[in-house]
Amino acid sequence: LDSKYPLTVTYCGACSCPPEFCPWMGPKAGKATPECQAWTLANMPELAAKLGYEAGEEGAAGGEKAAASAADAKEKLPGGKTKKDAVREVHVSSKQRQKRKYVCTVRGLELFGVKLSDACKIFKKKFSTGASVTETADNKEEIEIQGDVKGDVVPLIVKELGIDIGSIFFIEGTGPKATKALQREEEELQQREEEEE
Repeated sequence: LDSKYPLTVTYCGACSCPPEFCPWMGPKAGKATPECQAWTLANMPELAAKLGYEAGEEGAAGGEKAAASAADAKEKLPGGKTKKDAVREVHVSSKQRQKRKYVCTVRGLELFGVKLSDACKIFKKKFSTGASVTETADNKEEIEIQGDVKGDVVPLIVKELGIDIGSIFFIEGTGPKATKALQREEEELQQREEEEE
């Protein structure tokens, strides 16, 4: 062995692991992400050549171009089809856990740039119940709130998190149904206006 101790290990600036392990840290095993390739090309060109990364015409700038083109290629699927953007919807559902115990779940807040841990704290304070961020079977995260607060959570999401009410849906039975919250809010506004007159 030609190892000299103590060993000095350089870590990738993109994924924070040794550059030799970058191909196994990305979404596709065995292929490094474009960001890791660009960082390795810019900072460790001899290792990049050993790993088979190509610099292109402008060296590291070519690596950045490769990263940009890889991002464009990521949206294209085999057969020339393009990947659709994720639909930005919030799904609220309620399910019975035991006899009179309910759990309300909220999914899709992360699509609007909301940190789920912060939203969870808001729900805990407002409803004075337990709430937690859980991972579902399809590797997505949702917020579970103890109690049947499905009707009260929609106005809170609109008010505190600034999400448009038209993109909030209840899940009842087999599929999502548009919230009745729009109608409820309009009725409440009409009642307030009538009371003020």
